Amino acid sequence: MNGYLNRASVQCGDTVTAYLSSPVPVSGASLAAYRMGYYGGAGGRLVWQTKHLSLDAQAQATVTGSDLLTEAPWKATLTFHVTGQWTPGYYLLVLRAPGQTPSSIPLVVRADGDSAPLGFQASVLTYQAYNTFGGHSAYADPARKAAPSTEVSFDRPYEDGGYYSPYQYELPLIREMEKLGIDVDYFTDLDVDADPGQLKLHKGIVTGGHSEYWTKRMYDGAAAARQAGVNLAFFGANGVYTAARLTGSPLGPDRRVVIRRTAAGDSVAAADPSQATVNWAEAPLNRPESTLIGQGYGYLGANGSLRVLHPSSWIFAGTGVTLGQVLPNTVGGEYDQVEVNKPTTPRDIDVLAAMPIRFKNGHAGMATTTYYVATSQAGIFDAGTTYWPCVIAGDCLHLAATPPESRQVITQMTDNILTAFAGGPAGVAHASTPNLPPSAEGLVASAKEPGDVS
Repeated sequence: MNGYLNRASVQCGDTVTAYLSSPVPVSGASLAAYRMGYYGGAGGRLVWQTKHLSLDAQAQATVTGSDLLTEAPWKATLTFHVTGQWTPGYYLLVLRAPGQTPSSIPLVVRADGDSAPLGFQASVLTYQAYNTFGGHSAYADPARKAAPSTEVSFDRPYEDGGYYSPYQYELPLIREMEKLGIDVDYFTDLDVDADPGQLKLHKGIVTGGHSEYWTKRMYDGAAAARQAGVNLAFFGANGVYTAARLTGSPLGPDRRVVIRRTAAGDSVAAADPSQATVNWAEAPLNRPESTLIGQGYGYLGANGSLRVLHPSSWIFAGTGVTLGQVLPNTVGGEYDQVEVNKPTTPRDIDVLAAMPIRFKNGHAGMATTTYYVATSQAGIFDAGTTYWPCVIAGDCLHLAATPPESRQVITQMTDNILTAFAGGPAGVAHASTPNLPPSAEGLVASAKEPGDVS
């Protein structure tokens, strides 16, 4: 069973339409909404449910045009009202039926205009880029002999990478923020595109493990917020890497995401080069992610262990770590790396930890965790690994189990950052001390154990 909604986010008082499907006819299905958070370790609480739904198989997905736009043109199953009982936050709507595998659908309930200390930005554009429902995502899949779509749609259920993204990259952070008792407002990157100025209402903005696709309005909004003293916490890697733009579908505005990866043949980019959907570092955009995040994208597939390089940093307070200490199994998925010789790298970049990498071709590399302070005194943290949130939870795909001691360090670092970033411009109390790592070769050569090198 699976389904999708006509809205990625709503406010209390809005209505939502659900489009649900079951591979076999069922008459006892239910849809239940859980607000996600800490809740004494439970991870969520039931807020609303409807039962006795009759479901059947809906139409096959359609794939249209040279863009390979993939959508599920389904009939509406039900419409429900988001009442005041739905406390603003991040929700999962869980679809169940006897004898069927449950599935979930994310929904963010916003509180527009509120100014909680922290704002959490759910990266639904990136969910959708990795969504393979209907046979196509924004990536080629040689195993399925599937070419990449250059336009993806919210008018379909999540599958594979799109489905597990919240579980791996966002829910562990949400639990941790709410465990700390910090007041948080929730919104999606679609909402930031619609109103970039809302970022300035908060003292800190938090994104999860994988926030790869950003529109121009999102990028501009985050840069303006930083210059206004708003802290930015990127608890992941590969962030702000590729530009996207939005267009509408039959269900409403901003339901489709254009990701062409080239300006050639793009009439919109020809008329306005700032709307090209290439990597942000490439022409005609020429806005490397390091100008915002502090470091750039490295690569994927390097799983391993961070080595502590600046144990006296305030971010390590309460961890008891020492210089050179290795934190086993704390890096996985994709990683970032500080680009020492690039002019877009902040001069005061503080490399807190790094993982040495030896590639198959013999070259050396590294994954890095960084902090810097903008001229506005805003603090900017980048974890440098997409697996940071799931390491907190101790449940990462394709990564060996993280020892409890490593998880405790990563969790304490996260708590230190969240607490400081909720208090105002972090640079006022926590200046950034320039701290560059040794060369990649030097980092590899100084490893005490072979297993400390990815």
